[in-house]
Amino acid sequence: MQVNVSSNQVFEAFVNPEYIGGFWFTSSSERWEEGKTITLRYEAYNAEIDILIEKIVKNESIHFKWGNNHVTIELDGDDNHTIVTTTEKDIEENEVERLLGQKEGWVYMLSCLKSYLEYGNKISGALL
Repeated sequence: MQVNVSSNQVFEAFVNPEYIGGFWFTSSSERWEEGKTITLRYEAYNAEIDILIEKIVKNESIHFKWGNNHVTIELDGDDNHTIVTTTEKDIEENEVERLLGQKEGWVYMLSCLKSYLEYGNKISGALL
């Protein structure tokens, strides 16, 4: 998804707990850094999940593990535009409904990210 802001702004939206509530989870326990376990909360669903930050390349990529799955968020951009790509691995091919649900979730999150960073609109999963 193309987001019309710098790769640094997109990067900070994910790793800085001040911003993640504007487009994805309600809150993040702390700044995302390699080796840290971060607790992400969805207040509307009374849910939380822990993720392990495996690797970070500032303004380029974020790699984390949630559950048994590995996720990579890649950022390719400049001062005005960033292409954000998400890849989630280790979902079994026969888990068709889960695969579709995860795909929908990533598309929704990226759409919310774009709206938040480009227009300041805070859209959350609670609207679903």
